[in-house]
Amino acid sequence: MNSFSLNHIALSVIDVNESILFYQKVFKCKEIQNTASNSKTRWLSFSDNRQLHLIPRPNFEIKINK
Repeated sequence: MNSFSLNHIALSVIDVNESILFYQKVFKCKEIQNTASNSKTRWLSFSDNRQLHLIPRPNFEIKINK
């Protein structure tokens, strides 16, 4: 049987600073160092060591598919 594991999820966000504050407050995430590049992408770690990478896209049009 194959197994599946999740290391990280990357999300595009309009305001990285606001998003960081949200995930820290609601999910108690800790900010960790972006070790992949010199980009403005910021990384957070959940308590189970899974990560959330927040990619700044200030001019991004958000589409909601329902």
